[in-house]
Amino acid sequence: MGGQTRLDSQIGAALPLAEKLSIPRQKRLTRLVRQFLHDVEFRDACPKDPTPDAPLKVASHACLLLLNRQQDRFHIGLRIVIHANGISPRPGGKARHFRWGHMDIDWAEIRRDGATSAAGITRMLHEFAHRLDSPPLRTNSTPALLSTQCHATWAKVMEEERDVLRARLDYGVPTPIDPAAATSHAEFFARTTEAYFEQPDMLQDHFPRVYAQLAHFYEDGA
Repeated sequence: MGGQTRLDSQIGAALPLAEKLSIPRQKRLTRLVRQFLHDVEFRDACPKDPTPDAPLKVASHACLLLLNRQQDRFHIGLRIVIHANGISPRPGGKARHFRWGHMDIDWAEIRRDGATSAAGITRMLHEFAHRLDSPPLRTNSTPALLSTQCHATWAKVMEEERDVLRARLDYGVPTPIDPAAATSHAEFFARTTEAYFEQPDMLQDHFPRVYAQLAHFYEDGA
């Protein structure tokens, strides 16, 4: 019991939102985080710059995506490499964050100016959303849902709303969603997931149908 109490308090420090959760959800989050830390191998890209607080902070935020769902893990073997000083871009100028069985996390972005950066956290949520949308958990270009009817509704709404986003971009209409969301089903899901957790009111105002689908996925999926 004492160990669980210590982990609860550590999660509360890593994720202040946890203290606002109901007691049953706090307990579930603790179980999810414990499972995540058991499943995932963490490494520091530069052992000379260790990041001892990274595993718990990463686990606590990642498990928000599972908190109200039936599944209790991301299922796929995963190694997470923490880059204390940022991720060097690949040829072409983009940093690679995610590939099968491996994820790079830019700790400099998350711990910008010595404090937790909302932009860094939502980038991390973006990468874990891709994990939920990975092939073993996906059916017909949709992440795992509870029923055939849910799949059909999800696919219809998300594709129609991605068409809306593409039309806005084609006509130069400003949109609060990152334009990269228009490039694929996977990016639309990941980018709107970012918005759902970072700017839910904005998402609800501009893409209410997407907001409703994500609310069902993340809040009513248990």
